[in-house]
Amino acid sequence: MNSLKHYSFLLLCLALTERSLAVGGVNATPSPAAAHEISFTHPKETKLDNGLRVIVAERPSLPLLATELIIRVGSEKDPNDRAGTASLTGSLLTKGTEKMTAPEIANAIESLGGTIFSSGVSDYSSAGVLVMSSKAEPALTILADVVLHPAFKQEEIDRLRKQSLDGLRVALQQPGSLASYVLGRVVYDDGEYGHPSGGTPETLPAIQRSDIANFYQNYYRPDNATLVFSGNITFEQGKAYAEKFFGNWKGNQTAPHSVTGPAGTWKPTTVVVDMPEAGQASVSVTKPAIKRDSPDYYAGLVANAALGTGFGSRLNREIRIKRGLSYGARSSLDTRRGAGAFTASAQTKNESAAEVAMLLQAELKRFATEPVQGDELKSRQALLTGSYARSMETDLGFASHIAVLVVFSLPLDTLDKFIPSINAITPTEVSAFSDKYLVAPSSLVIVGKASAFIEPLKKDFPDTRVIAQSDLDLNRADLVKP
Repeated sequence: MNSLKHYSFLLLCLALTERSLAVGGVNATPSPAAAHEISFTHPKETKLDNGLRVIVAERPSLPLLATELIIRVGSEKDPNDRAGTASLTGSLLTKGTEKMTAPEIANAIESLGGTIFSSGVSDYSSAGVLVMSSKAEPALTILADVVLHPAFKQEEIDRLRKQSLDGLRVALQQPGSLASYVLGRVVYDDGEYGHPSGGTPETLPAIQRSDIANFYQNYYRPDNATLVFSGNITFEQGKAYAEKFFGNWKGNQTAPHSVTGPAGTWKPTTVVVDMPEAGQASVSVTKPAIKRDSPDYYAGLVANAALGTGFGSRLNREIRIKRGLSYGARSSLDTRRGAGAFTASAQTKNESAAEVAMLLQAELKRFATEPVQGDELKSRQALLTGSYARSMETDLGFASHIAVLVVFSLPLDTLDKFIPSINAITPTEVSAFSDKYLVAPSSLVIVGKASAFIEPLKKDFPDTRVIAQSDLDLNRADLVKP
């Protein structure tokens, strides 16, 4: 625990120091303290006769228990014209069973002082509870009921669909949110990840109860699931709970599935979505990147951290601190079962969108000539390892990390490998990742008031496609209504 506190304290100090130095006009960070060796709880596992994998992480320091059941299928299995099916199916688990209504489920969990959750996203679906360990049996009774006996009542489907559509309509009026939907199509085209996991205004109304029931029957199976316990529980107790509450679970057998990421041969493009009423522009560059199980994963995390994670990252220094063109510039490395995506983005005034686009591109190219090394490398490694260690301190956080390993078929000892792997990354490895994935041409996506930036933008990006907001169709790879 002392090592965990050390990393959390180090991360906080690093963030505060970066901010104070930036305010004072100094564009540098101090060297972080030397890394400490750390080891986490080693989970144990077994498998039930029905194929359910059971993983138990014994963490008795607090009287809490986090339980999460993972289904290794998510929105990548949605038909393109039924995008949002996995999301609705996952969310509906806690909205009523054959025995309990949604309010009764909520009241029952609340009476135990716990929380319950369920969802469906890219690559997986899940349901879980967090409760005092002394309340494990009644909480697991509820969890098993919502997983094994969901009612999928039409009234709950209609209510959740309306809520999803209302949220989607609001999101599609925000440049940053709309850009995230467009980016999915630009990177993945008609591939499994191309459609929005939460659905579109056209696909959500098309989803019928039979679509939801079929998704559940096909993919919610014990041989496609893993039950994770983390907290004040022994391995023997975990095995007994799994057998008692999920031992009789049966499911249909379907063929194994795989995802490949972007469809066909990927080509960079420049897309502008014209929102005449937008007060700001969202500017993003993106391209396909790596799978979660790639050997370049840790080098990619360090490269991404140097580019756009935290106040002291290169993108933020260049776009926010030096030029004041945005409240924050950032980047992300989205790793999935199939090839994921790298994205760098910033929101800015409409009038400065073209300038920010050039700055994002320039920073990616600068990686090839200005390696990440010395104190910059150490500070980014400390940022990553500190954040990781802090996220492992709670039982639910620990269970979530195990869930990620389950989803991507990674060994459980990967939990202990993250920090030493990050700390072992060299400048050469970061540069190699940059040369392989970042320097190559990117797609550019800008969502904003096109009349304010289109002319200067076309000087550098003459092949820019401009799509009116009213003509945008997220259900199509070309993004344009027929």
